[in-house]
Amino acid sequence: MLRIHMLHADHGDCLWVEYGEADAPSPKRILIDCGTERTYREHLKAKIEQTVAAEGGVRFELFVVTHVDSDHIGGALRFLDDCAAPDSGVDIGEVWFNGYKHLDNHSPYELGGAQGELLSELLLRSDWDWNTSFGTRAVMVPDEGDLPQVDVAGMRLTLLSPDFARLQKLKPEWAENARKNGLTAGGRLPEDEAVLNDGWLGEDQSGAVDDLAASVFIQDSAKANGSSIAFIAEYDGERVLFGADAHPSMLLQSARREPLADLETVELAAFKLPHHGSRKNVSVAMLERFPAAHYLVSTTGQQFMHPDAPAIARVVHTASGRGACLHFNCRSDYNVRWDDADCQDEYGYSAVYGEDGTGLVVEIETESDP
Repeated sequence: MLRIHMLHADHGDCLWVEYGEADAPSPKRILIDCGTERTYREHLKAKIEQTVAAEGGVRFELFVVTHVDSDHIGGALRFLDDCAAPDSGVDIGEVWFNGYKHLDNHSPYELGGAQGELLSELLLRSDWDWNTSFGTRAVMVPDEGDLPQVDVAGMRLTLLSPDFARLQKLKPEWAENARKNGLTAGGRLPEDEAVLNDGWLGEDQSGAVDDLAASVFIQDSAKANGSSIAFIAEYDGERVLFGADAHPSMLLQSARREPLADLETVELAAFKLPHHGSRKNVSVAMLERFPAAHYLVSTTGQQFMHPDAPAIARVVHTASGRGACLHFNCRSDYNVRWDDADCQDEYGYSAVYGEDGTGLVVEIETESDP
């Protein structure tokens, strides 16, 4: 059993992953990002409370904060703050998050950038294992050798992003953002000072699919996106690529490393597209190297009007005739065009949309499923 719940996360990501034996009393779980602060307050918190009530508690084998953008980290601050309470009912096996001092990969257990500084403070005050699979240093792909692989309660994770160079590029922006918010990058707050406070809170859809797919690709240059933790999760014969907001060039670079180098294509059951389907994070070369049966897009389209039409056109065009399915965690003005029956017939794909406010659950059939 492998199930991905894309929660309603505003313009961000909040991915609740469940896996394990179908007849087990409760599944194993991984949580990837928490969306905005509102995502946690209105959606994730309720799901956690329901699970605790039904099972007596909830354990996340791994909690991944992919990078410091607010649509990924904002809800994580409230989540970890609540989890620290003795009666929360939440247990976390390990946290993956790269902080300010991790950007140099020299010092373990220290962090930084406004919300990143606050999240690091929460982790430092807790007893959660933090990047322990990487010796408490940066979660990153080394410059040489095989890609890092980690077993998480029976699920194998293969790290694809970031690398040292991309972490280094983020460092000056992080420090400047922290300074503007009255914080010191990599510093510590006084023990009696509260970590959180109440103050923390497109693309034109016109054009033919073929023309949009053939549009010039210019890669995203955002340093925070380049620092994203992206990985392939493999369980019971199926692979899912969780792309965070990673740069396509980084994913392609990693695909040339062992254990993926000998594969002509890295076949995926599902691909959570980088950066919510931005045209600058979805390239034809990336899609051809990582073909998938299911493509996942998490965003309401607010603020940045994602997904971009050229990005989804590249998916549809590249996957033409394969019977691929597009999964959008909600319906918006920016993704509704892909619900067109004529377009689906022409390119041989289908599209599924989540309900407003509830998100979408994607079921991946594994080898052991009945």
